[in-house]
Amino acid sequence: MVVASPWRRLVASLLDSLVLVPLSLLLMALAGVNPLGPTTLAQDLLFQWLPGWAYYVAFTALYGATPGKMLLGIKVVRLDGKPVDWLTAFMREVVGKTLSTLPLLLGYLWAFFHPKRQAWHDLIADTLVVRVENPNPGP
Repeated sequence: MVVASPWRRLVASLLDSLVLVPLSLLLMALAGVNPLGPTTLAQDLLFQWLPGWAYYVAFTALYGATPGKMLLGIKVVRLDGKPVDWLTAFMREVVGKTLSTLPLLLGYLWAFFHPKRQAWHDLIADTLVVRVENPNPGP
């Protein structure tokens, strides 16, 4: 297994935001909330956090990768290389990433210095982000 770089992971996250930001704006507009105005904590939870958590948990549990990760050829696996299950995906994507975010994104920055490029959410869930092996190697 080749561990993915934190930079590749960051770009994958930015690609995923191209899906999540319009989705949040659409949900807010459908609910009659001004998406460009100030929001309450409850609105942030309902229109940004919950859809984001559902997106990341579902894609990680079902496919081992979000669309952004898929485009960049990386995926999330358990430390033994096996696929991630629903509980592991929840622990990584909801619990772990929340803790990684709270202290000024320090949990994400951790991946730049950890020998296995694990962020706090990877350490919490016992996961790695790895490069996908080419299923059809050339000659």
